[in-house]
Amino acid sequence: MAARRRRNDAIAFGDLRAREEAERRTLDGRRIQLEDIQARGRQRTPEEEAEYQEIMAKLDGGAVVDPLFNAVQEGLAPDVDVQDHVRGLLPTQQQQQVAALTDDEKALAAVFGLLEADRADPPAFHLPNVALPFDPSAEQRKQRFGKMLYAALGEYKTNEDLFEAVLPILVRIAGHQPREVEAVEWAEVVRFLLKRGVTDPAKEPQLGRRVDEALDSIQNVGDDLPPSLINIDLPDLEDSTDNEIVADNIRALQPAYFAAMFEELKVFQVVDKLVELFQNGVLPIGRGDAGNGLFKYWKETATRVSESERRGFYARTLGFVGGDDGGMPNREFNDLWMRFVSAVSSFVRQNTIDDLLRSRIPGSVSQQQVAKAGRDLAANLSLHGYGMAYFMATELQKNVKDVISILSDPDIRNAYGARDIWQVIDQVAALELGGSKNSVRYRTMAASGAIIIAWLADNARRLSSSSFGPILDIDEIRNPAPRKGGVKPTLHPTDFDLVNACEQWLAVTGTQDDQVETYAQPKEAPNMTSKPIQIPSIAREMLDTVGIPMGMSGGNGRDRARYQ
Repeated sequence: MAARRRRNDAIAFGDLRAREEAERRTLDGRRIQLEDIQARGRQRTPEEEAEYQEIMAKLDGGAVVDPLFNAVQEGLAPDVDVQDHVRGLLPTQQQQQVAALTDDEKALAAVFGLLEADRADPPAFHLPNVALPFDPSAEQRKQRFGKMLYAALGEYKTNEDLFEAVLPILVRIAGHQPREVEAVEWAEVVRFLLKRGVTDPAKEPQLGRRVDEALDSIQNVGDDLPPSLINIDLPDLEDSTDNEIVADNIRALQPAYFAAMFEELKVFQVVDKLVELFQNGVLPIGRGDAGNGLFKYWKETATRVSESERRGFYARTLGFVGGDDGGMPNREFNDLWMRFVSAVSSFVRQNTIDDLLRSRIPGSVSQQQVAKAGRDLAANLSLHGYGMAYFMATELQKNVKDVISILSDPDIRNAYGARDIWQVIDQVAALELGGSKNSVRYRTMAASGAIIIAWLADNARRLSSSSFGPILDIDEIRNPAPRKGGVKPTLHPTDFDLVNACEQWLAVTGTQDDQVETYAQPKEAPNMTSKPIQIPSIAREMLDTVGIPMGMSGGNGRDRARYQ
C-alpha cells in the first residue's frame, strides 16, 4: 500500500487547473452571447439552443470540461483509468490524507503534458444525449488526435524511468504547498534532457542540475539554444507543408514585423549608442545589472545580426525599403497588407451601420472580400517565410528582448530622467541620433501588426480552403468572450482582437476613410507560387553576366557564397 501523507504534501498540476478555469470562462462568455441573442429580440436557432443547453449542463455540473483532459482521459481508457481532477489535483491528491500518485495518474499527466507541448488540437467534448449539428471535420480531428495521443503514450512508456526521476525534482523545486508543477514543463524538461543524451537517470549523477538547466532554457524561451530549437510558441514548421498557405511560415514573420517597427523607432540604434557611451565612459553607469547588460551586449556584437542584415531581411520578407535584399524584395506586401486591413475595417463598419439602420441589404464589403484579401496576404507571407526566416525570427526575438531588458533597467532610465523605456529612446534619439520618432505610432504598429500576422497564421487553413463559409464571426466581434487564461492576443488572437488591431493600425498611420474604402475594394491577386522556385542555372548565369546577383534566391551553395 502506498504511504499516506499530509494534505499539504499534495501535488497539483497547474496547467490542468488553468486550462479548466479558462475553458469555463470561455463557456460562460459564450453563454452570455447566446442569452444576448434573445435580449436583442431574436430567437435562438435550434443549433444555438442545443449549444446553449449543453453549455448550461457543463457549467452546472461538476465534471471536468477541458476538451484536452477529456480527450486524453477517454483515449487512454481502459488501460489508464483516472477520474476527474479538482483544481489540478488528481484523485489520490484530493483526500485529507494523500497517497503517492499512481502509475495511471502519472501516465495521464505525462501524456497530457506531451500533447500540450505539441499543441494538439483535441476533438470537441460534448455531453452525451445532446444533439448538435454534424461537423464533417470532427472525425478528421479525432483521427489526427488519436495518432498524437498514442505517439505521446509511446514516448512516455519508452522514457518512463526518466519521467519518474524528473517529477520529484520538479516537485521539490515547486516548494510551496500544495506543490504545483506544470505537466507541460515536465514533458519539455524530459525532452530537453533526451536531446542532450540523458536517457538513463541512474547514470546521471547531476540530474538535478540538468533539470535546472532545462527549466532555465524552457522558461526563458530558449535563448541559449540553437536557433532550430528556440520556441516562438509555434507548432512544427513541417506540420502543414501539404497546404498552399503554411501557417508557421507566416508566424515566423511576426518577429520580423515587430523588429522592423523597432528599427524605424531607432530602438536598436539607441542601444548601440548607449553601448558606445558606456564604452567611452560617458554614461554614468557603474557596477550593477545595467553595466552587466551593456557589457554583454557589447561582447556579443560580432555574433549578433547587424543592422544591414536586419534591413535586408525586412526588405526580402516584408518589402520594407532601406535594405539590400539580393534583388528579391517583397514588392507586393504593402499593397496586400493595406487591402486586408482596410477590408476588415470596412466590413465591420458597414455591418455596424446596417445594424443601426436595420438594413437587409448586404454591405459593400462582404465576408468573401475579407477572406480573399486575407488569403492573398497570407499566401504572400507564406511564400516569403521560407528559407532562413524562422532562424532569423528566433534571433530577432532575442535581440528585441535584449534591448527591452537594457532600456528597462532603472539605472538607464535614471541616467536620462525617464519614466519608461520610450522616454529613454526619445531622449537618446533626440540628443545623439539626429531626432526622435513617434514612439506611440511605431509601438502601436508593432503590437497591432503582430496580432494581424498571428490571426492570419491561426486561420491559414480556413483561408486556403475553397469553402464559402464566413471568415469573421460577427457575434464574437460584437460580444467578445473573456480571454482564456495565459493566452495573449499576439499568440492566438480572436476576431475581436483582429478588428481592434486593424483599427488601431489605420488610426496611428493616419489612413483616411476614403483610402480605406478604396483599398477595401476587390482586386485581382498578384501572381504568386505556393513555395519558392529555383531559377534555372542558365538564367542565373545570364543574370550574373549583366551584374545582377541572385543572393539567396536560388542556385547552389557555391553561387550564393560569392555574394555573401
